[in-house]
Amino acid sequence: MFCHLTRWLISRAEDRGKSRPRFAERHAARCGACIEYDRFAASLPSRLSGERPAFLAAVPDFPLIEAKWVVDRADRRKREIPRRRLLLHPFPAAAAVLVVVAAALLVFQVFRREPSPTPGERAAALATLKSITAAPDGFQGVVKEAESPLARERQILEKSVLSAVEYLQARLNIRIERKKEAPKSL
Repeated sequence: MFCHLTRWLISRAEDRGKSRPRFAERHAARCGACIEYDRFAASLPSRLSGERPAFLAAVPDFPLIEAKWVVDRADRRKREIPRRRLLLHPFPAAAAVLVVVAAALLVFQVFRREPSPTPGERAAALATLKSITAAPDGFQGVVKEAESPLARERQILEKSVLSAVEYLQARLNIRIERKKEAPKSL
């Protein structure tokens, strides 16, 4: 792992022309594999520059003009296409504002608010609402009649459970006692 990091630092130092950190220098001086990699990385630029003319000579119809390889930054700036600036032109902006204002006026004209109800109309509406939501006269009697079958059903259910418990006591020879507390109603 440390050798991998040192080799990366050696390669980066050769590419950028900067010095390596001290810990990488110390490791590269002690490690045989890193010493070999350092020698290889140091010889690489001279080897590549020596092979370039031979490589380019093998390519037909390719003139070897090294002066054109160097890019002049000032020349590049002259050749760049100027970027188009985004400006808000006054006519489209004014037209957009006019469209928004016209739409707002149209909305307010079409959807006009109705006048608020008079106090007499309010009282009539409240009386109608109360008559609709009021309970009928016999409502309490209806509720009691609905509850009485439920009470009868509960009593029948309790009797059924007690008879089932007595049957189990008789067949299994066990005694099941009822708690002293009163049963909670459903």
